[in-house]
Order: sequence, then C-alpha cells, then structure tokens
Amino acid sequence: MGAGRAAAVPAVLAVALLAGGCTAARQEIVQPRDGRSGLQGTGTLEGRQIAVAQGLPELTVGDCDPVAPVPDDDVCIITDTVDGRLFVLAFENPAVLVPGTQIAVGDPACTTPPACDDVTDVAIVTVKLGTDDPVTATEGSVRTTRVEPFANYVGEVTLQLPTGTFSGSFDVVPRPED
Repeated sequence: MGAGRAAAVPAVLAVALLAGGCTAARQEIVQPRDGRSGLQGTGTLEGRQIAVAQGLPELTVGDCDPVAPVPDDDVCIITDTVDGRLFVLAFENPAVLVPGTQIAVGDPACTTPPACDDVTDVAIVTVKLGTDDPVTATEGSVRTTRVEPFANYVGEVTLQLPTGTFSGSFDVVPRPED
C-alpha cells in the first residue's frame, strides 16, 4: 500500500466515525402512516427556526387551548419540532374549516374564546412553540381539501405571525388507542 493510500485510510475512518456519531444523535422522525402526510412545515418565530415533520401528530378536537379561561371549540395539531420543542398548530374557530375552500387568516378583536368560535369571515390560527405563549397569526390563508369533524383534517396553511411566518401541510387523524 502506498504512503498516500495509507494516509487516506485513517481520514476516511475518522469521517465515517464522525458521521456515524452524528447520525446516532439525530431525533428519529416518525414516518407517515398509510400514505397520510401528518404535519410538515417550516418557518420562523422570533428569529428561531421552526421545522416540523411528523407522520402521526396528536389531533385534539374540542377545548384544546390550554390558556383559554373558558371552554371553547378548537382543532389542535400537537407535535414536536425536528429539534424536540413542543409545537402546537391550533384552529381557534374550526367551523370555518370547510372542505374544498380557502379562507383568509386574521386576528379579529373577539374578546373571549367562545366569541372567537363564532367568527366566520377569517380563520383564527395560533402557533405555540416550546413553553412560549401561543401567538395568533395576523394574516395568511388556510386551504382545506378534506374535513371530517373529529376524524380527519387535510389542508395547507400559510401564516404571517407578529414576529415570523409558518407554512405547511397537514393530513391528520386521531392517534390509534394504545
């Protein structure tokens, strides 16, 4: 073996060991189930990157907004970002989620969660990242292609947040009972 080849072998081994170590440390991403896409999206919030790729996020329908002082109706998609932070995408007035439609996103001046449930001219969407307070999107759109209440929600979101953006797609169903 020549001197050049002998020197290259330790370098190749070092790269392989480093790459293997990095691979072992990465978070495993749950793969989509039965051809469904789950929740995928990217964006920023207060200068922090958001990346979500979850094949089977938690779908909660009903009162799933933890900061609401009184019960209301919500549709929440709950998961973790690819770097392990809690991520919640919440539709605060789910009655506007109609299959085959696109609706603008807004932040109307509704004073209580039940009053926000009654808003029909815009979708009210909040994003929660980690332990931070939820942030309500100010602009954007929600396009839904399938809505089966409590069973399946399929669509896309493009959100302008007060200090960032988020866009992605969702095809979510309740998790199977363990």
